[in-house]
Amino acid sequence: MRSRKQPAGAAAPFVRIDIGPRVYWNLRSHAAFGANSRSWFGLLWRHGRGISLRFVPRMMVITLTVLASTPARSIERWRFAKRIKNTPVQDPIFILGHPRSGTTYLHYILSRDPRFAFCAVYESLMPWVFLSFGRPLRAILRRALPATRPMDNLRMGAELPKEEEFAMACMGPGSMVTGYFFPRKMAAMLDRYVLLQDPSDKREWQAHLLYLVRKLTLKYGPRPLLLKSPWNTARVKEILEVFPNARFIHIHRDPYTVFASTLRLYEKTLPLLTLQTYGAEEIENFVLHGYKVMMEKFHREKGLIPPGRLVEFSYEEFIGNELNVLERTYAQLGLPDFAGARPLLEKEVIAHDGYVTNEYALDPATRVRIQREWGAVMERMLADNRVRA
Repeated sequence: MRSRKQPAGAAAPFVRIDIGPRVYWNLRSHAAFGANSRSWFGLLWRHGRGISLRFVPRMMVITLTVLASTPARSIERWRFAKRIKNTPVQDPIFILGHPRSGTTYLHYILSRDPRFAFCAVYESLMPWVFLSFGRPLRAILRRALPATRPMDNLRMGAELPKEEEFAMACMGPGSMVTGYFFPRKMAAMLDRYVLLQDPSDKREWQAHLLYLVRKLTLKYGPRPLLLKSPWNTARVKEILEVFPNARFIHIHRDPYTVFASTLRLYEKTLPLLTLQTYGAEEIENFVLHGYKVMMEKFHREKGLIPPGRLVEFSYEEFIGNELNVLERTYAQLGLPDFAGARPLLEKEVIAHDGYVTNEYALDPATRVRIQREWGAVMERMLADNRVRA
């Protein structure tokens, strides 16, 4: 992936909200289809009063899908529950970075190293049943998913890497993905399910993460898992309590670009997932709040990571210099045999060579507001960059 860009137009202060009738019924796939009854009905119990009338049909279709898949979940639990519980795991490698910082591209490249395993799209969207029904799930999702992601045109596919945050949403409410169903509550859900301020929420999230890692390890064997969720950037302490020797790769990007690109992300994806109407100003306010609190928590907690277990670099440094940055990353994290993995990683880089990134223009008032809200975090990032240099 190189620095070729396509203009996305001047970024207005607020994102455009365009939810038409076709979107209400566009349910070839939804992030809640893979939930179990406990997590889905628990979510409705907590937040169902916030569902807008126009999205009741969407809620009903999801509910029927969850109920219809009950036998499949029962079969998988009967077949594998004991084996999953007894599966030993290795400490994973976690890719961190705020949404739109380049985490997906990095995940795609590293996943080509066969010494790593990862959570594929069909496993993340259907975490309760992928051991028993992986083949039909892949076939269904190949037909249901678009060829590229709506926010950035990176390719999609049932077997490609996917952030495990979607699996965590299907296993319980402790995921930021559930905030996408209720956008007016995104800030509250971030505080609860990402910052994990309540001890009971933290314990539940940690239990679900360990369960998912065990289940993926049972399938793929004793290979380190390569996990990627932008929201884990604010969960370093909680991850280390489960996996004390986990490795972390943190990629960060120019904050002004992150702001505009994150607005585009929500403009494209929220209409496909939401169960309530929302306003553009609410989304912009959430982006400003979310970046600040996530990055502040990351900078407070990254000192807990043992020496030699964290690598940080910028998106701007990475693009066009991917293999050199990754060679340094392997060395700093103590990962062996980069030379053996290099041809496979290079093949993935070449596959993205014609990719065109969006280019954004922010008006002066928006840039001033970003500087006011994120200035302290931006200064910390610059200071860390100077130390690494």
